[in-house]
Amino acid sequence: MRRPHAFSVLVLVLGVVLGAVVVGAVRTTATPGSVSVLASWTGDEEKAFREVLDTFTERTGIRVDYQGTTAQREVLQAGVQAGTPPDIAILPSPGELAEYAARGDLLPLGSVIGSERRAEYGEPWIPRLELTGENGEDNVYWVPVKADLKSTVWYDAQRYPASRQGLLTRLADDGEAWCLGMGNDATSGWPGTDWIEDILLQRSGPRVYADWATGKPGSWTSDEVREAWRAWGRILTGESSEAFAEALTTDFETASRGLFAQPSSCALDHQGSFIRGLYERPEDGASAPRADYLPSSHFLIPEGTDRTDQTAWEVSADFAGMFRATAQAKELMRFLASAPAQREWAVSTPDDLPRPLSANREVPPSTYAADQVTSRIAATLRGTGTRCLDASDSMPPPMRDAFHHAVLTFISSPDTYLSSSGELDTLLKRLEHVRSQVADANGTWLPSVCG
Repeated sequence: MRRPHAFSVLVLVLGVVLGAVVVGAVRTTATPGSVSVLASWTGDEEKAFREVLDTFTERTGIRVDYQGTTAQREVLQAGVQAGTPPDIAILPSPGELAEYAARGDLLPLGSVIGSERRAEYGEPWIPRLELTGENGEDNVYWVPVKADLKSTVWYDAQRYPASRQGLLTRLADDGEAWCLGMGNDATSGWPGTDWIEDILLQRSGPRVYADWATGKPGSWTSDEVREAWRAWGRILTGESSEAFAEALTTDFETASRGLFAQPSSCALDHQGSFIRGLYERPEDGASAPRADYLPSSHFLIPEGTDRTDQTAWEVSADFAGMFRATAQAKELMRFLASAPAQREWAVSTPDDLPRPLSANREVPPSTYAADQVTSRIAATLRGTGTRCLDASDSMPPPMRDAFHHAVLTFISSPDTYLSSSGELDTLLKRLEHVRSQVADANGTWLPSVCG
């Protein structure tokens, strides 16, 4: 990768210093007799989640010390290193949780939630890590408490009703039609990884996707992965690289809000179902726009084909893991994994926020009946077809971070990588080298990501 400029180094140093300040300000341990939970939800999302925790307290008498922070990764790392981790942490990255499990920081849940509860989820939501035995129950380390559907392209249904969806597909060839922002503080670049992951899944299928996401040797330099990068470049640039240049300096939330800006700055947004919260809470206080979506296969299929069906979906989730095996923590883990708790979370969410989705098959469809779009998403999450976990979220953190960086490198000079296969090959070889280094260091890859 390119050496960082002095400004980038300064930003990194400042980020570390500020992160240390944030870490020092957040308490992760529980008071005696209670249970501590660390997650990323703040504001209105925190209020809705606290309703669920209050229900738990009413039923059990166990108080919950909840800490919500946008610096969750730094807070958790600091707590673990100091020997004062939270009892339970909820993270969007199973790859990160797998590393904690491999080091013995994250504790097994098999005997805590039981086989019956695990069966309510199935694959790919609760993969078994081969850390403490292939056939025992002690190789389950997390449970999804909130799920999201990816492989979706969002649009304004008021501008483009069903009769004009063909126009949306034609708009996909115009790079400037897409809402595109790569910014998200320390994790900048992940919107681009979502693109590449979804293109690979839709074009090459779950087997190729799973081999790549689980660290199979040579996967980064395969023809399928190389073509996914090139396809992304072709979709977004067309004749110009202006969309890429703007994306480097644009936060992903700012880009997505452009879909309903007045006037709008884009017509298509490749984002997961979580983005509904951004659409449904316009900053100007106007009535909620009518956001709707189409399967991404309508837009990411190979050129020159008429295929519009979609049998594979990329998904993601917020996963709860247990770092301290207290009786209170075990009780809360069982509660959070249950269908009643996840239904309670959905129905207690204010009407002006999207209801959180569940991967638990026992959460009744009626939970989402009030919102047609959310009902469709929920049905897809638990319907037929293959669902594959977000690949970068599932990779060991060093591999994930290198992927994010490579996306930003690619987008900083797209013409170079699209016009010269050698430049792109060099970029992918560097990523393959990172994969081999992670493997040599016994990095923990998930055994499966699709199911």
